[in-house]
Amino acid sequence: MDEITCSDEVVTPAHRREMRNGLPHDLRVLYRAVLIDTIRNGVPVDPSALAVVLAAHHSIADEPLAFTGEHVEQLLWFGIHEYCEDLGIVTPSGCFDALHAALATATASSLLARQSDPARQLFSAMDSLRAS
Repeated sequence: MDEITCSDEVVTPAHRREMRNGLPHDLRVLYRAVLIDTIRNGVPVDPSALAVVLAAHHSIADEPLAFTGEHVEQLLWFGIHEYCEDLGIVTPSGCFDALHAALATATASSLLARQSDPARQLFSAMDSLRAS
């Protein structure tokens, strides 16, 4: 998917690249790893949704690769939406899957910061929100 329709403009590959390049090095490494892992596993995530999720995370996180259950809930309840609203774009529909893939890749690759919650807590937070 090359373009996502937005409220004020279209998120082009150039916009996505700009968003991705604004991430700290550790999150850019995670971005690439997630895309590779999800393609390899046959369930690729939307690159725009992944860029939005990681950029929203970066805008509110103390450490680039630190994730807590509370932080995951905050991202999913309002963080991603507010980030997109601030940019004047519609939240991509694949953000939940992109966040799940990012956490799965970060956990499997031991990329999470030490202050992160255990993987079980991170995914439990996602599962509880998916059920509600």
